[in-house]
Amino acid sequence: MTYNNSDDWKNDKRLNNISPEKLDALTNIILSAKGLSNEAIIPFFIKQTSEASSKGIYFSDNETELIIDVLKTNMSPEQIKKIDMIKKMAFLLSKRHK
Repeated sequence: MTYNNSDDWKNDKRLNNISPEKLDALTNIILSAKGLSNEAIIPFFIKQTSEASSKGIYFSDNETELIIDVLKTNMSPEQIKKIDMIKKMAFLLSKRHK
């Protein structure tokens, strides 16, 4: 499945159980991250998720995985590699804080 519009991914049926607030927060993060270098994306992602958390928006591991799978549908191999790198970093950070 590919998406013609930048917001089309939010209509993917796999996301039906995720709140619109979380989808909107994620959309803002994605749009703000466009054009960032590989070096800048990790600190940016950490800052954005921290800001979302301060607003009471938290993503479960399952929600995060599902959203990433949906987003990967329309990504280039380079973008997928960047996302996978972010996932690994997030996993390592979460293990340090437990």
